[in-house]
Order: sequence, then C-alpha cells, then structure tokens
Amino acid sequence: MENRPVVEPLPDVLNVRSNVFDDDEFDVFRRDQVDMSRIWKGRRKGESAKELLNDKQHIAEQKARYLSYETVVDVVVLEPGESPEAYGLDDYEDEYDDTYDMGQVGANDTDGDSLLSRRPFTVPQILRKGNKPEFEEEEEEEEEPLQNNVNRDQFVQDPALLRERADARRADMHQRKGFRPEPRPNNVVGQPKGQGQKQETVVDRRKKEASKGRGANHNRRNMADRKRNKGMIPS
Repeated sequence: MENRPVVEPLPDVLNVRSNVFDDDEFDVFRRDQVDMSRIWKGRRKGESAKELLNDKQHIAEQKARYLSYETVVDVVVLEPGESPEAYGLDDYEDEYDDTYDMGQVGANDTDGDSLLSRRPFTVPQILRKGNKPEFEEEEEEEEEPLQNNVNRDQFVQDPALLRERADARRADMHQRKGFRPEPRPNNVVGQPKGQGQKQETVVDRRKKEASKGRGANHNRRNMADRKRNKGMIPS
C-alpha cells in the first residue's frame, strides 16, 4: 500500500474573495436577510411628478425659520428679565463696516491747535485758480527772449532771419518724425550711344534684368544664373 500525502482541501472562494461591496446591505453571500423593498426591476413605481409637487412638507419645516424675518424692527426694547437671544440680537450684522474698528483714524481734538500752529493750511495746487501746466510756462520762457529781440520799429523782419527760423523748424520736425529722403528713381534709359553709361544705370539695368518676369517663367532666369555660377552651364 502506497503512502500518499494528505491533500488539504482548497479554501472556499467566498471566504477569500475581496470586493468593494462586501458586507453591504445587498451582499447575499454574507447576509441571510435582504430588504427586498429596495430591490425592483425596471422603472420604480413611486410618486408621480404631480404628487411630488403637491407635497408641502418641506414648507412646514421651513416656516418657523422664515417667520423670524417677517417683521423688521430697527430698535428692540428689552423688558426686564428678557435676554437678547430671544430676539436674535446676538447675530452678527453683516452690513456693519468694521474696517476701522481696530485703529484710531479719527481726529484728536486735544492736539488740533498745536498741529495747526505748526502746519498752516494751504490750498492744494490743483485747486488754485489761474494755475497753468509747467510745460506751458517753459515754452513761454523760451519764446520771451525771441520776442524781446524783435525790433518793433521794423514793419517787416529780416527775410534771411525768417528763412533761417523756418529751416530750423523744418529740420526739427523732420528729426522728430524720422524724415527720410526720397528714394532715387531707377534709371535704366541711360545716355545716348557713344557718351558712356553711368555706374548707376548699369546697376539698375542688372536689377531689372534679374527681376524681369519672375512669375511667368517660374524663376528660370534665377536658377540659370545659379547653375552658371556653379559651372554647370558654360557661359
């Protein structure tokens, strides 16, 4: 007779399983009794929408809370023996501004006279009458010497001086606006034959030849120049 090892029985699957619904009210593997009233198939047959809207139970529950806000009283006179809690006076008033409660921001009358004696009252500059901006005063100061130099005996000033001032104003305006001279027009006509051509004319012709018909021939001229520069096409 052969001696075979004793095989231990396998543990029950329900005892070793782990599930998020273990020991809940619907765990039929660990409970013998389950509330069947909470289990149904399909759409639950309960109260209709009309019955739900006609249910005024929540109104009765909140009625006592809103009755305290029905009457608005500015001043409540407490009778002897009454506590403020009966009228809800201990509640915090949210409309009260407590920004400056912790600091003394008001004026102190005890040191008011000494403060006024040290620092006399002055009208703010913005409230003074006849006040002009500083930049206007500076412009007036600059124009005064020019006006003083004018000879009032002359009916017409010196034209040379007027032209000089106009040129100075024009140069100043061009400097502020970033004046640029007009670009030189392209001159490709040149001079008559036998008189030679200027270097500017030669450069303008080369630019015109390089940029001629850049769209219709699909840039063939530029590519040909590129191949010619690399030695691929004999020149």
